[in-house]
Amino acid sequence: MSAMQRETVGPSYATGPEGEVLLARPDTPSTVPPDLTPPARRRSTDARVPVQARSSDRQRTMVDAAARLLLAEGFPAVTHRRVARAAQVPQGSASYYFPSSSALVTAAVAAAEDLRGTAATEKAAGLARRDRSTTTTARLLIETFYAPSVDDQVVDVRLDPVLTAMRDPALRPILRASRPRLLAALRTVLEACGYEHVTDVDLLGHFIDAALLSAAADGTQDVLDRATGTTARLLEHWR
Repeated sequence: MSAMQRETVGPSYATGPEGEVLLARPDTPSTVPPDLTPPARRRSTDARVPVQARSSDRQRTMVDAAARLLLAEGFPAVTHRRVARAAQVPQGSASYYFPSSSALVTAAVAAAEDLRGTAATEKAAGLARRDRSTTTTARLLIETFYAPSVDDQVVDVRLDPVLTAMRDPALRPILRASRPRLLAALRTVLEACGYEHVTDVDLLGHFIDAALLSAAADGTQDVLDRATGTTARLLEHWR
């Protein structure tokens, strides 16, 4: 090998037992400095965390919007277009996270029942403890059972969707899982109003639904007042 060739050949190094570079061998020409640059690190997955967080936030926003639409207007309002508009996201995002209408409705029902349970618990817990009339207590029971808000459209907007969901095998477990929390809120209302001796809260829940359905079936515009009066009559039997 010529001298010119030897000058272009990189230096030879001795290595330790772990492959570490030791010293250049003195008998080897070294005209090119050793490249001791550490190997490039693998790209950190931390960079994906903000993207994932934004994705989760967007999905939660859409679920919350779907739940509030369901509580305010019933099932007809839970569409990809309406949910995207309410959540202020592109409609394509709603279709991406919820590929089918059933997936969107299932998420909406679960979130709506969670909102309902939380609102019912808070309303019941906020009542001052004092004896109340059967009429006042009955109204509080209805308002708590259908929290966060209720009006004379409660059957069309709230109760009918619940009954529809109970007939759907995919949605029925969600409603069943939510019921104990709602009944616990009714129990709290009874105790706050001087009816702690009433023990069959499950029966009371069914009675409230029946009273609302009966009032709506009569064609009256005063559904809440009529259902309140019917429920108050039941409470009279428990005095």
